[in-house]
Amino acid sequence: MWQLSYTIEPEADGLSVNAYARNIAGLSRAFLRSVKFRENGILINGQRVTTRGVLHAGDSLVFNMPNDRTQKVVPAEGPVSIVFENEDIVLVNKPARLVIHPCHGHYSDTLLSYLAWYYRLLPEQPLLCPIGRLDKDTSGLILIAKNKYAAQQLERQRANHTLSRVYLALAEGHWTNQSKSGLIDRPIEKVPECFNRYQVADTGRPSRTEYEVLSEFTYEETPFSLVRLKLQTGRTHQIRVHMASLSHPLLGDSIYGHEGFLGFDRAALHSFEITCQLPGHQDLAVFSSEMPEDFQKMIVESKKLSSTLI
Repeated sequence: MWQLSYTIEPEADGLSVNAYARNIAGLSRAFLRSVKFRENGILINGQRVTTRGVLHAGDSLVFNMPNDRTQKVVPAEGPVSIVFENEDIVLVNKPARLVIHPCHGHYSDTLLSYLAWYYRLLPEQPLLCPIGRLDKDTSGLILIAKNKYAAQQLERQRANHTLSRVYLALAEGHWTNQSKSGLIDRPIEKVPECFNRYQVADTGRPSRTEYEVLSEFTYEETPFSLVRLKLQTGRTHQIRVHMASLSHPLLGDSIYGHEGFLGFDRAALHSFEITCQLPGHQDLAVFSSEMPEDFQKMIVESKKLSSTLI
């Protein structure tokens, strides 16, 4: 059982539970439906009420909700790198080549399976709802809600852009005669009759990516660049498609670039930074991760590593 509690301020005196929840606490109709019929789902000063209950200054308003598991995850022992954790979220640094959700061919070797094993001894298992997604090849930070309230709040932040993500990428080529920073504003759509390929197209969905070239390198007489990218929208393969559209596909991108380019065995993309409001808090929290080892190795071997890249 997890609990969400509020102390009613004077300005909310006289509001119904429904009005307070929707207009002040920012809770969804779906959330209210999920608690109002449960035993002790909504309490005012310890007494069960409906959503029509009237609040007064100083009241204690409590929502109680069991930790429902909405996905079938098989717990499996595996490494988990936790960057931050509290009662509502867990922030994980995902390695490349690990899928997040169970899927065909990956039933227990997934990030959620490893987390389920990590939490297996708790009396009540957390929800484990990833906020956003990372491709199998993408490394770095992934935010995971541990209950419905946190999931709802973080998805709301994603929708209004309070929650933001910054990525690092290694891309082919130098940016000669091209702007080294700007906004890629090019719609993206799925390539017809292709399972997992997308393209820039006027008929696609609005897609915007901010980019900044941090440094340029040369390895074995082949140029490549370190690029910082921030998503304004969240389309499938957005960064990979946008970078390829500028003739700078990611190193190792087998779909939009050149497989194995400079020996890279994955699309060189890393979720570097996440900014969000922690559920129940107003201040923004910023979390960052180190550059992954394969990025560092490539830059070091180019013999042009700078200590002020980021």
